[in-house]
Amino acid sequence: MRFCPKCGSVMQIKGNGMICNKCGYREDGIEKVVFKEKINHDKDKMIVADGETIKGRIAVSLCPRCGSTRAILLNKKKRVYRCMVCNLVYTI
Repeated sequence: MRFCPKCGSVMQIKGNGMICNKCGYREDGIEKVVFKEKINHDKDKMIVADGETIKGRIAVSLCPRCGSTRAILLNKKKRVYRCMVCNLVYTI
């Protein structure tokens, strides 16, 4: 991720360069960076608490309500998490 040297906003990749959507600053000749995440489902857990069964992967995510970093990933495509401390269901 790069920030615009003029206005400080996040720059977007366009073609073979980067451009700032806010002020229009452009940098050419920037390599494209591709981020891939491979999830290993061998570590998925099934948690039974108070008669409720929760299937998901234990993840590190900051809860907006209590600030805990322990969560269960319920839906990886939509990034739906459930906090393990206060049970809040939230998305990132």
